[in-house]
Amino acid sequence: VRTSAIGGAAQIGFEEFLDGRVDFAELTKIIMDGMDELIYKEVAAALKASVNQLPPANRVAANGFDEAAMDRLITIAAAYGTPTIYCTYEFAVRMIPQEAWRYTEAMKTELWNTGRLAQYKGTKVVILEQGFTDATNTTKVIDPGYCWIIPGGADTRPVKVAFEGGTLVNEKENNWDWSREIHVYKKVGVVCMMTNNICSYVDTSLLGQ
Repeated sequence: VRTSAIGGAAQIGFEEFLDGRVDFAELTKIIMDGMDELIYKEVAAALKASVNQLPPANRVAANGFDEAAMDRLITIAAAYGTPTIYCTYEFAVRMIPQEAWRYTEAMKTELWNTGRLAQYKGTKVVILEQGFTDATNTTKVIDPGYCWIIPGGADTRPVKVAFEGGTLVNEKENNWDWSREIHVYKKVGVVCMMTNNICSYVDTSLLGQ
């Protein structure tokens, strides 16, 4: 796995420190959380790029939700074990059988309360944690157009995250103004390895949203 350096830094002024206006521990936590978020973004990008690794029979791209196509993918994954569907909430709210006779009272209640079904025709649906890339709340971390079907017995964690060495932290005090700085450095790599027992559905109408 190829690794790259990521890092962050923060500074607290001497007056800020004396007045207690800035918490150095809080600044450190912001940096560490930001680095974790960056790795999460790399994981999301690796998942998107991995779709082309799958055999043509294991992937579907359609404008909207195609129930027959999803059923076919689940059948392929089920040949290797009990499948689980991984998708975002935006995808899950569209993944609902169309025929009215399929709906039980419990399903109607579940749809009313959550907007989605916890199972799709007996297949468990796991919602991927979603977030935004910045404070504008315009770009999501995980593209909602992607869905993966992974069977039990397969590698249920196809995304590999490798760390080269530990997290290096350097704190220093600047002599000229007595301000304090913290610098954090880490080497990390992300790769996604898809096999022929994993399937992917891409809803093109959701891509990029």
